[in-house]
Amino acid sequence: MKTEMVMPQMGESIAEATISKWLKQVGEQVKKDEIILEISTDKVDSEIPAPASGVLAEVKYQAGDVVPVKQVIAVIDSEAAAGASAGTGTSAAQSDKPESENSSNLNGTNSHSVEVENAQHYDSGGDRFFSPLVKSLAAKHGVALEELEKIPGSGQGGRLNKQDFMNFLERRGNPQTSVNVPASSSEFSSSVPAPSVTRPTPQQPRQEISYGDDVQVEVMDNMRQAIAEHMVRSKHTSPHVYSVQEVDCSKISLYRKKHKQAFSDAEGFNLSFTPFFLEAAVQGLLKFPYINSSVDGKKIILKKHINLGCAVALGSSGLIVPVIKRAEERNFVGIARALNDLALRARNKKLLPDDVMGGTFTVTNPGVFGTLIGTPIINQPQVAILCLGAIAKRPVVVNDMIGIREMCYLTLSYDHRIVDGSLGGQYLAFVRDYIENWDLDRPLR
Repeated sequence: MKTEMVMPQMGESIAEATISKWLKQVGEQVKKDEIILEISTDKVDSEIPAPASGVLAEVKYQAGDVVPVKQVIAVIDSEAAAGASAGTGTSAAQSDKPESENSSNLNGTNSHSVEVENAQHYDSGGDRFFSPLVKSLAAKHGVALEELEKIPGSGQGGRLNKQDFMNFLERRGNPQTSVNVPASSSEFSSSVPAPSVTRPTPQQPRQEISYGDDVQVEVMDNMRQAIAEHMVRSKHTSPHVYSVQEVDCSKISLYRKKHKQAFSDAEGFNLSFTPFFLEAAVQGLLKFPYINSSVDGKKIILKKHINLGCAVALGSSGLIVPVIKRAEERNFVGIARALNDLALRARNKKLLPDDVMGGTFTVTNPGVFGTLIGTPIINQPQVAILCLGAIAKRPVVVNDMIGIREMCYLTLSYDHRIVDGSLGGQYLAFVRDYIENWDLDRPLR
């Protein structure tokens, strides 16, 4: 019995995903629910389990390929022996075929599309490998080999995938129709503007940069590309303004020490300082709703619920911002539980795209790495982000006397289009006062 494995839909708004890595090769035995590949979207990275036990008989897409959801990506044969499957499985060079060809191969038959046949002239010359899918698309759209080699790829090792090619066509302004004669590279390097005033001038192909032997060049993975795009877009969208407050954390430190052991015994994880600030942030947003909003042209969109984004560092892989939905409906322990759950699933690649969508305000805590003051970039389309600095003992003036207190700096980055300095300052002062006046006799639950 053969089981088709399809690209899962990781969220309501997710239409496609990129295959990051196959953990099993054609011909290898797999077990049901065993992780056999990793995929990524512009939201999260995820590990995908096998839907059945058997032999991985066929792989239809390779690492770096962008695949629509519900498209068949592999076939698992429950009856085939591992050795037999290794000899009959689809090779990596054959597996990256157009969707029309893949659909005709579901019953084990092999067919050759006109596009693949037309793509054979790309096999000679050049230093880069191009999959049959990319070559057939190039033939279909009349892109010459020398032009194809200039397109930067985002796949493994800089490999060019379908999405890279389609992005190139969009930038070039090439009509999405077939042509009979491949266009020469000189057509694309021309600086003469298009005759129509409404059509953009074709972009110059990106020039390859030569690097010396004393550097190591790495291609950004999908998550890093998404972070880079999002950060640049945010700086172009929102005029950022920053306000800073120094906060006395002595009371929440005492409260945490008082309840730390009981909390750990009851919940199974340690109580950190972050939930204190999350609760304070939520209460501040209830009092100052314009901080919990977004901008749509000339309209201000005030949110009815507080969906609190919490930045989670993923080591060298970057960071991700899962969201505590309707945080205003949770108590202190509920916020701590939600934060712990999201952080664990983020680090174990178990988040769903819906877990990182719908945020209305974000809190980031670089203080855990020793950072004293940060100036974070706003997480679009939100209008503010709160940054927690490291808590450290410092000498301060208390009742006209110098004392040692546990202090930290809070920074609020906000969008000056709708949040003025007075509003940003009032919100930050509210959070400060909420932390400094924490009730030490307050029950944990």
